[in-house]
Amino acid sequence: MNKRDITIVLATSVIPDHPNTTMIEQTISDIRVHLPDNEIIMQIDGLRSEQQNRKKDYDEYKNRILWKCLHEYKNIVPFVFKQHSHQTNMMRETINEIKTPLLLYIEGDAPLTPDIQIDWEKCLDMFEYKKANTIRFHFESRIPKEHEHLMFGIEDGFMKTAQWSQRPHLSTKSYYKDIVLPSCKDIFFIEDTFHGKLQDEILPYDKYSEDGWQQHKLWIYHPEGNIKRSYHLDGRQGTRKFTSDDDTWGYKE
Repeated sequence: MNKRDITIVLATSVIPDHPNTTMIEQTISDIRVHLPDNEIIMQIDGLRSEQQNRKKDYDEYKNRILWKCLHEYKNIVPFVFKQHSHQTNMMRETINEIKTPLLLYIEGDAPLTPDIQIDWEKCLDMFEYKKANTIRFHFESRIPKEHEHLMFGIEDGFMKTAQWSQRPHLSTKSYYKDIVLPSCKDIFFIEDTFHGKLQDEILPYDKYSEDGWQQHKLWIYHPEGNIKRSYHLDGRQGTRKFTSDDDTWGYKE
């Protein structure tokens, strides 16, 4: 495999800064540091009924980003969803548009780090030799202590894990199509439903199952030293996530 075997999936939805396009421009710029020519499928979500007061700003944002896709950017294909579809349904609608065996999923406010290299050949070899279904690029320099129980050792620069996150990750199209998406709720965050299924199968009764892990082959890219290879621009800026646990997390309108 080589870099040409990767299609980037870039999801974007309404945020407080819209119609400003600075954040998505930064994310695209950071992607292009690593993958300058690969196709980007940009998923542009529709508005929730609760967010109709943002319609004017969001429509202007979409107009600006579509103009950039047409006149400024290279090899970005936008898919505009008229109805609110969220991560799960946008992926279901666009998965067959991916013509490569691998996808790199990136949320609009969670770019790759542009100033630290990723050994893409080493990552691609993990897929070539069927050692991985997914490799995530961590957003902190080390694994936090509270997450260590979800980690199962480092092998040649990759950490075995039962922790699914929607932060930037490289995955096979077939794994997403056959395992991830069928396990997700309609019109919802992918992470919020899939992480539970994955942990149940890798850590049944809180005990590590090698058979369970082999079903998912989930890793974190973990070179020596600083493992941070993505970061967060905080597009939501503390506003509502629109899930049942908003009150728990203190999200506001």
